[in-house]
Amino acid sequence: MKPFTQYMFEMDRKYEFIVRIAGCDMNEDMKSKIQHALNMYVVENMGAAKRLPVQEYREFAGMGPCEVHMFEVSLKYPTITPQIRQIIAEKLNIAAKQVIVRTRLEEDNYNFVPAEPRKAKDGSILSNPDLDAESAQSVVGNQRIDSMLKELQSRKFEFAQQGETAKSVDMPQNLKSPVGSNPVKKPTPKGK
Repeated sequence: MKPFTQYMFEMDRKYEFIVRIAGCDMNEDMKSKIQHALNMYVVENMGAAKRLPVQEYREFAGMGPCEVHMFEVSLKYPTITPQIRQIIAEKLNIAAKQVIVRTRLEEDNYNFVPAEPRKAKDGSILSNPDLDAESAQSVVGNQRIDSMLKELQSRKFEFAQQGETAKSVDMPQNLKSPVGSNPVKKPTPKGK
């Protein structure tokens, strides 16, 4: 059996983070400062900074349209995103609100856009927004109640077939009550 320390040395897990910095021009000097600051967590890989288009970002809501640089960092030792954010903000001498740090999973969930709801094909009216103004009156109110009842009556519901039910096993049952069904026999004293 391997010792625990050998398991720890063999474990090669990377902690990947995505960093976005707004409102400053990223150069090689800044990149080397960030890499030097994050070396306490052993930087395995640091991607090149990508410049994103100038626009309003929801992460940096109070800054208006700004220039944002994004890069990926993978670290060997675990840490949390607020700690990385604080380290980068201190080393670059910028406000912490100008730095956004997320893990890979957080980034995937943050960028997830839910699909548009599909139109119902079963005829439910509430989920179908494309109703004409003229014909909509026939599908609301008392007219809709009558048509809905006819719809429900026309549907066929399948129930379990009524056939043979499971038979119980015929076993003898003790129907005598243990209390009061057998009279108690009184012992006769020996001398009489």
